[in-house]
Amino acid sequence: MPGGQSSGMLAVRKQIARRDGRASVAVYRPVWTILVIAVLASGCGSHHSVLDEGVHVGSRGRLYRIGPTQAVTAVQQARAEWERELASRARARPRQTFANLPVEVLRVRLAAFARRYDFEVTSLRLRHPRQLAPDVVVRTSHYLELAHALPSILKRLDPKVRTNDDRTGWRYEGFFLEADDEHGVPFAAVFNFWRGSGGGGGQFARSDPLFPFAHL
Repeated sequence: MPGGQSSGMLAVRKQIARRDGRASVAVYRPVWTILVIAVLASGCGSHHSVLDEGVHVGSRGRLYRIGPTQAVTAVQQARAEWERELASRARARPRQTFANLPVEVLRVRLAAFARRYDFEVTSLRLRHPRQLAPDVVVRTSHYLELAHALPSILKRLDPKVRTNDDRTGWRYEGFFLEADDEHGVPFAAVFNFWRGSGGGGGQFARSDPLFPFAHL
């Protein structure tokens, strides 16, 4: 396969975009805004780990392999974009309120999931754009099991009160949940932001089997 790599994050509305020839990986279940992570590296050779299986992109299903450096960069840029979204929305809608869970409840639930799925919580930061926006990093050697469990874990850490609108009722104005391998390299991540009239979020995965949500 031809070599090459590109990196960056694009914010677009209701579409998957490509700019400057950069391939994009679609994000999960957008509400109004879609964040598209574009950190892909093509390569060849022997790949035996699920971490190295790569991501298929586009109608032709071209395979891109994402190495450790690209994975770290992708999630760094995703987190930076997430933080910018939180800050921008906090300035635009400062009076909107969220019924944050008590911090101790969040810690207890996270610890329970750590025991259940055999991961280590390496970082828990509570961002304060206006209210709480948890930023969690965990580490495990059980890549597939944890990647596929991320949606249900996020649903329990950030439970939604029943409303008639998918954009409302969330406990936090934003949440970032990153899953790393034993070496501290991200293999999956999910994130969201709900303050304002249109929420959104995204996901990252190092290979197709590791996507927490369905992707294009």
